[in-house]
Amino acid sequence: MDFYAQIVLLCLLAAHLAVAVYWDVKERRIPNKAVLSGLLAALLFHAVTSGANGLGASLIGALTGLLVLLPIHLLRLMGAGDVKLMAMAGAFGAGFQTSLWMVLYTLVAGGLLVVVYAARGKVRARLFSNLFIMSRLGMAELDGRGSGDPNKLQPAARLPYAAAIACGSLGYLLFGLF
Repeated sequence: MDFYAQIVLLCLLAAHLAVAVYWDVKERRIPNKAVLSGLLAALLFHAVTSGANGLGASLIGALTGLLVLLPIHLLRLMGAGDVKLMAMAGAFGAGFQTSLWMVLYTLVAGGLLVVVYAARGKVRARLFSNLFIMSRLGMAELDGRGSGDPNKLQPAARLPYAAAIACGSLGYLLFGLF
């Protein structure tokens, strides 16, 4: 893909992520219309610029973003809108490896977001409680007991995780561009 096509791709992604961040900060939810329009834009972009191979890579990217974050959602540590938004961003990334790196950058950005929220002090106790429960879950599985209860996990705060997805996804794509 040439440089100008990459710039168009980044602008499309940035526009859709900006809408998602706005709604996530304002309402603590990400509208499905914003995610769906971004997903369709990504699929169309890659189909037009790279044909069937681009469309396939875009679908693989979307599935990667979705499936990597889905377990976090199932543990009730992330909202479904965030998982769908990561799938949309993965579709722009087009491909397993690129989308996986976008998720990794997103998780790092999300970790920094959690640190900022924890520094505010209001969520510190719940954060440490969740870390303790998750470590017990992991130890129970390693010991073969499986006695941990993931239902005791409670969100420490409702973070606007779309901001982390935007920073991580755009950050990785910009890092690769320059």
